Amino acid sequence: MTDFERMLAAVLPATGRTSLTLTDVPVGDDSLTQLLEKAILVGNRSATRLTEIYLPMREFPSMGANFWHVPVLDTGSRDVLRLVFEH
Repeated sequence: MTDFERMLAAVLPATGRTSLTLTDVPVGDDSLTQLLEKAILVGNRSATRLTEIYLPMREFPSMGANFWHVPVLDTGSRDVLRLVFEH
């Protein structure tokens, strides 16, 4: 289990809306994709859906408006990745 997965397991499930902000943004599209896939899977396992992704679009220009079913928005900061979950 990665540090990120351990952190998600400690935070989820949460009641209501939970925002997880990372200031160590993955480098490269593959690393970002793996992190987002883990966030979706761990969220689904705990019945806490990932509902919003905020990331530095300038650093990930190939990222579309959605990742799977989750809307992707720009953080405006290259050092911030925010994941929003709802239970």
